Amino acid sequence: MKLLLDTHVLIWALTDSPHLCSEVRDMIISPENQVCFSTASLWEVAIKNQKSPDKCPYLETDLLAWCREAQYECLSVTPAHILAIRNLHVLEGHSLANLDPFDRLLLAQAKSERGILLSHDRNFSNYQEDCLHLF
Repeated sequence: MKLLLDTHVLIWALTDSPHLCSEVRDMIISPENQVCFSTASLWEVAIKNQKSPDKCPYLETDLLAWCREAQYECLSVTPAHILAIRNLHVLEGHSLANLDPFDRLLLAQAKSERGILLSHDRNFSNYQEDCLHLF
């Protein structure tokens, strides 16, 4: 199965954070799964680190090096991913909760690539997408 890691999950996996639950850690380390990260996550980290290095102490260059060392596959953002953003389904009777452009792009990438986005972000709870795994 193709797994796309939300930016915070990517950081948790690469830093062996205790925030990462054993279920998701097992999914990531399983040789049966293909673990991916998005260039959008590198972009997000670069912006957040420049804005608030105390809240996001990671550099995008370090994150990329760690991803390569872990042999995670890089998903570049394509026009198909951008176009898929409009096709994300929100649960009936719910508002579009997550307006973060990086999060919506990651979800669209997972959907386009027929993968699963692993996230701990509750802002995704209003989406009705089979490609989303919240923990």
